[in-house]
Formats: sequence, structure tokens, C-alpha cells
Amino acid sequence: MSYTILICLILIGFVLLALEILVFPGTSVAGILGLAALVFSVYETFATHGSLAGWIMLVCVLVFLVVMLILILRGKTWKKFQLDTSLDGKVNVEAEKVKVGQEGVAISRLAPMGTVEIEGTFYEAQSVMDLIDQKTKVKVVKVEGNKLWVQALADE
Repeated sequence: MSYTILICLILIGFVLLALEILVFPGTSVAGILGLAALVFSVYETFATHGSLAGWIMLVCVLVFLVVMLILILRGKTWKKFQLDTSLDGKVNVEAEKVKVGQEGVAISRLAPMGTVEIEGTFYEAQSVMDLIDQKTKVKVVKVEGNKLWVQALADE
């Protein structure tokens, strides 16, 4: 094999490995093919061009692989995929203030759990029986620790 074909095979291997690291989650065909292309190109260099060329190719591939990994991992590539928000809320910290019989409105669909608003405060609640649609009036039927159970109020 000529050096041009081997170098193209190495470039294809590096592109596939970069795709594996940046785009595809887990171990995929791209990573396996990329690694196979690199191993095959180094093997072919040893087999067709001799030991000295093979060792030079192996060292070049390993150095370039380490440089590529450093650039990928140190670059701002991960910042684009990273979730930067944090959750500060806590579930029903003040649930003991809610009493059985209080009424509120379902903010989200309770299927069977969701968010309700009772006297201006949002709570996570569970439907007692059926699913409750958003914007439906609800009534607290049970409070146990920080858990609320609600049921839909009949339309008047």
C-alpha cells in the first residue's frame, strides 16, 4: 500500500474516533471502525514498508491521538453540550402548612403526579384516582409528611 492510502486511512480513523467522542454516545460502530482503521494502517506500514517506517507511523499515530484527545477534551466543545442550569428548588418543604380541604389549581397535568398551586405556593401532588388535567380546580384530601394527595373538584 502506498503512503497516500495509509495516511488517508489514518485520517479517516481519527475522524471516526472524534465523532465517537463528540457525537455518538457509548461504544458505536464509528469508534470501532476508527480504531480498526488506525490499527490496520499501522500494521500495513510494518508489513509493506518495513520495521523503521512502521515504528515511525506508530509513534506518529499515538502522538496525534494524544494531541487530538487533549484538544477535544480541553476545548470548549463540551461547554456546548453541557447543561449549565441548576435546580435550586426543593419538593414540598412547607407541605405541613397545607390542610385537608384546601383548594387549589393544577398547574401541570397530574398523571398521577404533577404540580398544584395552593394559596400562591406550588406543591408537588399526587392524584387520588384519575388523571387531572392542567388548570383544573383541585382539593387536598390527604397530607402525609411532605406528600399531598388531591382530587379534582366537580365543575359547578
